Amino acid sequence: MFKIRLSAILLLLLFVLAHAQDQNRNSLVALPYAYFTPETDIAAGVGSVYSFRAADSKTDVRPSNIKVALTFTQRKQLLFAIQPELYFNNEAWLVNGTYNYYKYPDKYWGAGSNTPDESEEDFTPSLIRTFTNIQKRILPGLYTGIRYQFEYIALKETDPNGILQYQTIPGSGDGAASGLGILVNWDTRNHTYFPTSGHYHQFYAVSFGSAIGSDFDFTMYTLDLRHYMPIFRNHVLAFHSYNIFIDGNPPFQMMGLLGGSYWMRGYYFGRYRDNNMITMQTEYRYPLFWRFGGVFFAGLGDVACKVDHFHLRDFKVSYGAGIRFMFDTREKINARLDLGFDEWGTMSIYALVVEAF
Repeated sequence: MFKIRLSAILLLLLFVLAHAQDQNRNSLVALPYAYFTPETDIAAGVGSVYSFRAADSKTDVRPSNIKVALTFTQRKQLLFAIQPELYFNNEAWLVNGTYNYYKYPDKYWGAGSNTPDESEEDFTPSLIRTFTNIQKRILPGLYTGIRYQFEYIALKETDPNGILQYQTIPGSGDGAASGLGILVNWDTRNHTYFPTSGHYHQFYAVSFGSAIGSDFDFTMYTLDLRHYMPIFRNHVLAFHSYNIFIDGNPPFQMMGLLGGSYWMRGYYFGRYRDNNMITMQTEYRYPLFWRFGGVFFAGLGDVACKVDHFHLRDFKVSYGAGIRFMFDTREKINARLDLGFDEWGTMSIYALVVEAF
């Protein structure tokens, strides 16, 4: 069954790539890269972006693109990703997705908002993680459609002193999560990589169950809200709220994972996890000189097994500051160096490309 599912995903990907070859080519760029996060330490790899427009498309429509990246990290992690974003009929249709493979030594502290540091254990999963969105534009910037999500999870190594070795927790044994659902995507940003006005809101609901080949039964609701407000002279306030609500029993790898490079910087990604997660963060972005800029950011978030178990007094706090360097002025792409702190003042360093949100 797994081979059939994987073959279907590969056939879909081959169709996407084959269709891309029929278009009017615009550009192909391949570059090495490096970054640093608490979850990976030093990471390096090579990535490429193929951008193109259909021969009959207008010149002012967004170009389609396919991104490919291969990454190795200091912690012996391997990540391979293919990310197509394809516009059809002058942006009337959008097909996008992610097709990832991970071999990723990681850490687990259990589920819940108050897991102790002493419960930390190491594990190494082998993951295939994909989703495909097919969306129709119904108003300028507003798309709606269907989402298919597939993950195959296999634990290659577990801590001999941990609880994952007993395979009693969903996701601690081999299994597939296959889900189908709906999504709504509303994007009025004035720029993709460094927006200074507008908003980006996305909601999707995906149901996983045996009827569509899943070994796990649960429904996931995800709400991603972003708003950008110009203040004066290229000073911008950015707001972000990323939230996950799950009904059922998901694998622990697919729970809401608090922390990481994109929300609640200062916490290890997945330090706290559970079926429900609420995060809120704001960022003040300001120019310094030449291509350099600075940011201050702060976040608030928590996880809970049930929605009515959230209590504002228990929410965790993160904060920090960073430096930006705009190395691509045409596409407005920044390299960023962030120092994030958790509520106890422990510092984490993030050196990456593009903004956190």
